[in-house]
Amino acid sequence: MSEVSYAVLTRAKAKYGKRLKENDYKNLLECDSIAEVMTYLKSNTHYSKAFGEANERDIHRGLFEFLLRQYITYEFDTICRYELTVGEGFSKFIAHQTEINEIVRVLTILSSDKDNYFSFTLPEHMAKNTSIDLELLEKATNYQEFLQALEHSNYRFIFEDYKIKDGDAISVSEIEDKLYTNLYNELFDTINLTDGVEKSELLDLYNTIIDYENFIRIIRLKKYYNAEPELIMKHLLPFGSLKDKKLKDMCKAENSAAVFSVMSSTKSGNLIKKIDYSYAGGIPMRIKYLKARKNIYLSDSPATIMMSYIILSEIELMNLICIIEGVRYDVDKEQIKPLLIY
Repeated sequence: MSEVSYAVLTRAKAKYGKRLKENDYKNLLECDSIAEVMTYLKSNTHYSKAFGEANERDIHRGLFEFLLRQYITYEFDTICRYELTVGEGFSKFIAHQTEINEIVRVLTILSSDKDNYFSFTLPEHMAKNTSIDLELLEKATNYQEFLQALEHSNYRFIFEDYKIKDGDAISVSEIEDKLYTNLYNELFDTINLTDGVEKSELLDLYNTIIDYENFIRIIRLKKYYNAEPELIMKHLLPFGSLKDKKLKDMCKAENSAAVFSVMSSTKSGNLIKKIDYSYAGGIPMRIKYLKARKNIYLSDSPATIMMSYIILSEIELMNLICIIEGVRYDVDKEQIKPLLIY
């Protein structure tokens, strides 16, 4: 292993070692306001650098979430700078995933007709290489302005089929499907350039993630939209280890229990027995946590460690956003706690 590859591995593990622990979550759940959450994070955790000059008295949920997302993105950037010997494609995946997350967020805001807080900031290393006009994206107030921000980007071709006029409904879920299909195509192309144990670990990690993403999509489309099997199949990501027959069987299943039964008969589905969950929608994230945490402790591959650390950091961010939302709406802590993954 080269010195740089070893630096990636040790840096990612060191950052993971600073993660929020059970006592941190206990204390955060005791907070009665967003200002108290911010004060605790600034004084007791690795998020102390996330808030800069922001004042606890003036903080609101939108700004709080933005500052947390920005901090996590910068943390990813510090890993990516060391990653050239691990494989440049992985840092591109991280950058493109960040871009897509924000693109979808903007689309969701535009489609909701609500005046939501939005700001888009990339670390200098990522901003220099993005093909998105970040200034235009941040200022976009309608779909046409949104398209102008992406006019010279790698994502422009995806939107060519969506000639949406002001006032028309935006097909956010359909566009999101295409964006993530393109993203995972890039990722698997990168993984296939690796070999040996590293390739095996990465394929296992991301095939499992996608298996559960497709599993929960099937449940949601059946339960909330009563979608026909053919339509459900069109909304599944064309990756993962699940065979077409199993996917079709789940799409044709009469109810959620029958979908679970089919999934449980697969190799990926056996993992459901290893997690605690309070609702079906939380299963994919808990499986991601299970796989990534195992890799952090057992893998010797810098790429596997790096990608697993990033997954775990995203889950930690999701936990914090869940706590912030709970505090904002005065949700009982006993209702919030089962939603946290750590």
